[in-house]
Amino acid sequence: MIANDMLPTLEKLLVVQDRDRRIAQLKLERMRIPEQIASAEQRLKAESARLEGLRDEAKHIEAERKRWEIDAESKRTQIAKYRTQLSQIKSNTEYQALLKEIARVEREIDEIETHELEVMEKSDQLQPSVKTEQVMLKEVSAKVEAERADLQKRIAIIDQELKQVLAERQQLAREIDPDALNRYERLMRSKSDFAIVPIRNGNCGGCHLNIPPQLAHNAKHGSELTSCDYCGRILYWQPE
Repeated sequence: MIANDMLPTLEKLLVVQDRDRRIAQLKLERMRIPEQIASAEQRLKAESARLEGLRDEAKHIEAERKRWEIDAESKRTQIAKYRTQLSQIKSNTEYQALLKEIARVEREIDEIETHELEVMEKSDQLQPSVKTEQVMLKEVSAKVEAERADLQKRIAIIDQELKQVLAERQQLAREIDPDALNRYERLMRSKSDFAIVPIRNGNCGGCHLNIPPQLAHNAKHGSELTSCDYCGRILYWQPE
């Protein structure tokens, strides 16, 4: 309990200070909410990008497999033509040369089929990752949506509380001596944390420096607001 002639004014100023600090906290929290929403949406965007990257890779692999398949089919068509030509060749030399050409193309087909198998293996290995990312994206999307909804609700709650606290603060301010209120408000603007602090263990509750005995006595028994000689904050006596 504050025991001096300034008790009513100090009590009212302390309540105003409490409201001002709450107002500042609410405004800071509300200011950070858009950043939190943006951060959540960025996580969703990053997850979407990972899935899209895997899908692009899968498309690339499938396109590569298709190219090998077309190339192999083209060479099989070529071999079929060569075999048709074999029955029409009279010269043994030309016949043997064409057989060698057929063998060469068949080796190329073998190489192509090896590449096809490698590409198909890549595709098979990639599919589980795609499915996993799809599940992950669904989970992240649900979490982000829930987080966004919660944050939007929090905005509404903050706005409502701000309205109430600001109204309370306005009403309290009307009941305080204008000079005392102006003094308090100047200190709040300059200190940004507390304008009114208790004397604790002989020290200022703001700057924590030792208060001269006479100043402590004035805070306890004086009839005017007492300020710390070092930081300028308004002091009040707090029984230990």
